[in-house]
Amino acid sequence: MSEPSPAPVRRRDWWTQPSVVLPVVGAFVVLLALLTPQPALGRFGDPRLSSHLAGSLGARALAETAERLGFHVERSDSVGAPATSAPPGRTIHAVLAPTMPMTAAEAHAYLDAVRGGDALLLVFDQRNALSDSLGLWRTEGGTLYRMPDDSTDCRRRDLTPPLWADGRVHLYGLRWIRGAPSDRVILAALKPDPGRTTAPSEAAAGFTLGRGRVVAIPDPDFLRNDVIRRCEWGADVLAVRMLEWLRAGGDVPRSTLVFDEYHHGFGRASSALGTAAGFLVAHPVGRSLLLLAVAGLVLLFAAAPRALPPVDAERVERRDPLEQVDALAHAYEQVGATRTMVARLLRGVRARAERGSPAARQRGDDAFLAAAAADDPALRDDVARIRHALREPVSSRDLPEVGAALRRLEASLMTTRA
Repeated sequence: MSEPSPAPVRRRDWWTQPSVVLPVVGAFVVLLALLTPQPALGRFGDPRLSSHLAGSLGARALAETAERLGFHVERSDSVGAPATSAPPGRTIHAVLAPTMPMTAAEAHAYLDAVRGGDALLLVFDQRNALSDSLGLWRTEGGTLYRMPDDSTDCRRRDLTPPLWADGRVHLYGLRWIRGAPSDRVILAALKPDPGRTTAPSEAAAGFTLGRGRVVAIPDPDFLRNDVIRRCEWGADVLAVRMLEWLRAGGDVPRSTLVFDEYHHGFGRASSALGTAAGFLVAHPVGRSLLLLAVAGLVLLFAAAPRALPPVDAERVERRDPLEQVDALAHAYEQVGATRTMVARLLRGVRARAERGSPAARQRGDDAFLAAAAADDPALRDDVARIRHALREPVSSRDLPEVGAALRRLEASLMTTRA
């Protein structure tokens, strides 16, 4: 009898084999990554035009360049206006697109300093107290125009992608709300973008104000680090020329460059917590809300369950005074303390008869008994019996007679005192 032949092993489908599945999945992942649209994030980092920031959007390159060119660079982190004690005519105040609102008093302090001889480098991307006071705003811009004498050969290779896709600097133009000053100086010009017929506008202009000078720039991108560092755009040369123009024109060169960092949030500034605390303390409505909140907390604490239950005050049970007298009497009787008993009873008689007199308390029992016998000769036998009971033990049979003698003594003393 022959053995049965084993069943043939079934082969796996080709599309389930790892050598086929893994390449297909990998190709699908790569194709999905290539075809998935990504949002254009553009520039990234801290957007504040601050001399503290070395990122692409900061203005540290301008501060370091000015310092290398001989300017004394300072940063005002703790105050939002020029100091009145500083000598006039020696400082350039750089207010670069402040992110915090500037008060009218601070703007007035800046303009007073400029009228006194200082200079102001003003960059704005939104309306503030300074731009409104000077009548400045921005309009449609164009491409930054490079003067022919700025066309120095720039062979610096930079693999970083440019800020603008076409590799040119696009900025907003300066708009004069109350008319342009007759003595303004165009420090940076714009060419119209392709397809626009608007006239060329100004990217930066300078004008005099009192004894000082002002340079206005309506676009913060002009002075950012990633714009100034590209020499082919020429923004670095124009920025230095603005600083040189601000330094000149006074009795002495304005060699100190102060960056306003207070309005970028550096130093001590207002906070949400401080504002809320000031409202709750200084404003009547705030105080009412604070009192309601405190009352609610008190009610909540009163009604809420306690972590530790209250403990009842421990009370010590004491005997009634009459019970103590009876207990002491039984105790004295058991031990035969007749002398102590008589001394206690005599003390009570003296306390009632002498009524707490300090002079009487200083006398001894013998002096007290002698005085009582002298006042009432009928008490001589009773006084002798009491003296004997104080010195010698008395039997229980004679003890009532001692008590009767003490009663007669007290009655005589109380009658005499009355």
